[in-house]
Amino acid sequence: MEEDIKEMANYCLNCANKPCSQKGCPLSNDIPAFIKCVKENNIKEAYKILLNTTVLGNICGRICPHKKQCEGSCIRGIKGEPVNIGKLEAYVFDTALKNGYDKNIKIENDLKGKKVAVVGGGPAGLTCSAFLAVKGAKVTIYEKYNKLRGNFNTWNT
Repeated sequence: MEEDIKEMANYCLNCANKPCSQKGCPLSNDIPAFIKCVKENNIKEAYKILLNTTVLGNICGRICPHKKQCEGSCIRGIKGEPVNIGKLEAYVFDTALKNGYDKNIKIENDLKGKKVAVVGGGPAGLTCSAFLAVKGAKVTIYEKYNKLRGNFNTWNT
C-alpha cells in the first residue's frame, strides 16, 4: 500500500458519531468503517463497504465537493486539516478496478415487474438507476443530452 494512503487512513479518528457520514455524506457512506479497513490494508472489505451506498466511487472520490460535505464535517478539521476522504475513496475504487474485485451485487426481486423512469443521467440519476435495477426494477433513464452525463458544465459555476 502506498505510504501516503496509509498515513491518511491512520489520521482518521474513526469517530463513533460519524459526522462525516451522517451529516456530511449525501450517500451516507460508512466512512469510518471503510477507512478502518484501509488502515488494516483490507482494501477488498473497504470496497464492499462502499458498494453498499455508491456505484460511482471512482468518480465520487474525485469530483464530489468533499470540502463542503464529508471533509467539511470531519472532526479533524476543527483544529487542523480534515482526513482526505476523497483520495482514500478513489484509492479503494482504483485498487478494486486494478485487481478486478468482484462487485458481488446480489440482484433482489423487491421491485421485479416494476417500471421506473429516472429523469437525469448525471451521477445521482445513474446511482439511483443502479440501485433500482439491483432491486429488480426495469429502469429507463431520460436525459436531455445525447449521452448520459448530466450537466457537468454547471458544476464549475
